[in-house]
Parts: sequence; C-alpha cells; structure tokens
Amino acid sequence: MPSNPVRALLLVAVLAGPAAAQPNRPPPPPASGQPNVPPALDPLRPYLGPPDQPFRPFAPLGPPPDPLDDGIGTRYGLLLLAGRFGVPGYGIMWIPSQPVAGQPTDLGLVRQELSLFAPIHREGCDTAAVGLGVRNTIFDTGAILPDSRRSFPSTLWDIEAGVAYSHQWDNGWTTGAVVSAGSASDKPFRRGNVLVASVDLYTAIPDVGDNAWIIGVSYQPTSDFPYPMPIASYYWKPNADLEVNLGVPLFMRWRFAPEWSTEVFYLPVRTVAARVIWDPCQYPEYHVYAAFNWANESYFLADRTNDGDRFYGFEKRLSGGVQFDLPWRLRLDLSAGYVFDRFYFQGRRYADRDRDRVDVGAGWFIAAQLRLQF
Repeated sequence: MPSNPVRALLLVAVLAGPAAAQPNRPPPPPASGQPNVPPALDPLRPYLGPPDQPFRPFAPLGPPPDPLDDGIGTRYGLLLLAGRFGVPGYGIMWIPSQPVAGQPTDLGLVRQELSLFAPIHREGCDTAAVGLGVRNTIFDTGAILPDSRRSFPSTLWDIEAGVAYSHQWDNGWTTGAVVSAGSASDKPFRRGNVLVASVDLYTAIPDVGDNAWIIGVSYQPTSDFPYPMPIASYYWKPNADLEVNLGVPLFMRWRFAPEWSTEVFYLPVRTVAARVIWDPCQYPEYHVYAAFNWANESYFLADRTNDGDRFYGFEKRLSGGVQFDLPWRLRLDLSAGYVFDRFYFQGRRYADRDRDRVDVGAGWFIAAQLRLQF
C-alpha cells in the first residue's frame, strides 16, 4: 500500500500495546454501561477476548513461546503487515473540489480504505498472519497531465495481500519476513507492468528490559523512496510513559501529563505524522486529538509510455478529531481539517516532480474511520 502516516502511527499502537496473547483466564464482568455478550457472539470470545481488553490476534492459536509476551520481534512483524495495509477496518475521506493551477478546472476526490487481518499459524516459536488492503481514490476533475497531455486518472486502486512470518530463536532473537503482492494502478491487474511486490526482512535482538535492536531491509516500490531501504533502530522504553524507536523508522510516544500524550513518526524521505492527544479521565471512552500529516502515494498507470514511471501524489494535512471507543474493541474516528501543498506528477522519483505536474489548491476535508484496536 502507499505510504500513509495515519496508518504508520500503528507503530506506536503495536509496539506499545500489550502482548498479543496471554494465558487463558476467566473473562471479567462487563464494563459499566456495556451489555452482556449475546450467546450468538460467544464463538468470537476466543478470538477477540473480553470486550474491555485489547484485541489478541493469536489467542485462538495457542500461547506464545513466553506466555507473558509475544516479544518485540513478533509484534514488529504485525506492525509491518498492518502498516502496509492499514489497521483492520474501513476509512473514508472527502476533499471537496479545489482549483487546479494553470488549468480551467477543479479537482475533488473521495478516498476509501478497507483492510483485513487474520492470524493463521502459531506452533512453538513460529507465528504467521495474513493481511489484505484495498485502497481506492475517485477523482472529480477535468485536469490533464500537462507534458504528456493525457487525462488525469479518474480513479486509482491499490489492491494487495501479504503474509507476515516470524521465528523466535533459542537465544531470544526473532527473525521475520513480510511479503506482499498486488496491483497499484488506474487499471489494476490489467497488465504485468501494474503489478507490485514488496518485502521486509528483519531481526530483533532483545536488550535490557523491553529494549531491543532491530535491523533489516525494506523494499516498497510504491513508496516515495522506491529502492531498498535499511531498517536500523533501537527500541527504548524506559518507563510506561515514554517509548522511542531511534533510527529508521523513527517514532516517539510520550505521555507528558495524566491526560495528555504525543506521538511522532518519521519514515524517510517524506512521510511524517505527529499527534497531540487528550484523554479526559472522566470520559475514558473519548479521545480528542490534533494532528499533522505529510502523506504520499504512488501508482503505475497502465498506459504509461515508460515502465519505470510512477504516478505520485503528495499532500499535507492539519486536522482535529474525536475517537469513540465502542464494544468489541472497535473505535470510531471522526475528523476534519485543512489539506494543502497538494500536487501530482509522473516520473521515476521525487526529483522528477516538475514533470506532468498538477498543483491543486488548498481546502478543507472530512474523514471517518471504523477500526479494530490492537
């Protein structure tokens, strides 16, 4: 899937979250205001766990090697899989039409994302999970790409599926791989030149406490850096209120006051996300946030004349939103904000950004998401 800093913030949720599996225990009584689980939903309990506890994806497949924790290596693989396709759930964004620079037309869009996740294997020190992501953007515009004189795409698709596998060795190290394949294009799967494949290879080396070294390599042909990129970082968690991943990728999560926290994420070269979150103690099911995102995506147009070219889109967003915790670990996210510095172009890399460039005016947007919490 294209780089998306909103999805990339899952890095914080996965690494900071509790273990993916815990020893079997009786479920707690329903939380205040939460109804008893109907008998028809009882079969879901082994998969989802009690409604007031985080989702445990591997719970029905047996305990992890260490019954108290899956380990940073296994969780890192889940991060890469979910970061590639998005947190399980559905999201939609509407950006109303804004003027196109130098052309007598406007451009508006509706962007949708659907992502799924399923654990498929746990035996001894081996775990595996599969993911599916579908991303669709529908454009309303009469714009053209000025150099090639072709019409601006009316719709773009990114449809990919992947698998994450990890093995924990006797010395505590974890080696993993995440492989995905699909099609990112205006005409997906139409020709061989619109197919994509990505791979991540990594090793997590535990250090003192929860800390760990993570090394590896990542290749995503639809990122804004479409070359193999090293993974090299040190995950540091000195206490429950602060955790930092120093290196590539870079992130920080810091609870600097009882009701306030901040999250920052950076992935080279132009993927940035930052949020400040207010969690009111008197209303724990509500979360209010302000965010900045620098997002990008790229696709392979089916009828491009040069197979090495990609169709890129870049934008920056300032937004505010409210999240509502729902039963069964679902979270509804409603947000609105201002999108700016928007442009599209066709080329091999970011240095080609003046070729077939289409600049779009700034304006407001609204978005909604329904996601499963990890």
